[in-house]
Amino acid sequence: MGVLIQIMLATLLSSVLSIILAGLISFKFLDQYMSKMLCISTGLLITVAFTHLLPEAFEIHENAVSIGWTLLVSVLFLFGIEYYFNSHHSHTDHEGTVVSEMIENSRKGAKGGNAILIGDAFHNLTDGILIASAFMVSNSLGWITAFAIMAHEIPQEVGDFMVLLHSGFERANALMWNIISGLTSMVGGLFGYFLLDKVEWMVPYAFAIAAASFIYIAMSDLLPEIARKEKAESFLIQMLFILIGVAIAVAATGSMHAH
Repeated sequence: MGVLIQIMLATLLSSVLSIILAGLISFKFLDQYMSKMLCISTGLLITVAFTHLLPEAFEIHENAVSIGWTLLVSVLFLFGIEYYFNSHHSHTDHEGTVVSEMIENSRKGAKGGNAILIGDAFHNLTDGILIASAFMVSNSLGWITAFAIMAHEIPQEVGDFMVLLHSGFERANALMWNIISGLTSMVGGLFGYFLLDKVEWMVPYAFAIAAASFIYIAMSDLLPEIARKEKAESFLIQMLFILIGVAIAVAATGSMHAH
């Protein structure tokens, strides 16, 4: 089997299959525990961002300032997206109930959901480049890398599905848009195969953009929502489930730093 075909299969396996498995887990077992899952999702996102994506970006790129600027611009860009939808909604409330409800649904879907999809797209693009790089060394290393990426993608994607459902996405739409976002890994695989020497500079910036989106969603959407939850759920219980998310992320991504 040719190297390019193996790269395409490996990127498809590591992204789309992990998304489908995460969707099955989320929709069948976990969506009834949305409150707890929001806490776990928060722990997953901030841990992946701070202990996986950002360290990788700083390790690859020698200029830490440029990574910092990428984080800053990404956060402001995501804020601009959310502000646009909120502002658009407030200026069109008078247009009628049906239109208002449609805009409200769009705004809800945009809050958190769109940002997490953007971050995932960059993250998956980078994963595709990494898989292609590994295959350029050897086929066995490529498949090991693909399975390692899939192992850490599944728990993260479960957290992403919780964010999308919380943001107002229907299950079918959440699955569809997550798969579309996951397909960028195949684009990254193609870039890596044909243009590896020309696209390597993109990798740390893609990591930084993905990290910014995860941090932004956790801090601007999930944590405030958790703080507003019913008083029956104490701070200690909420922190416990956030720490469970942290532990899952550490267990899933720990092997990725063995290199």
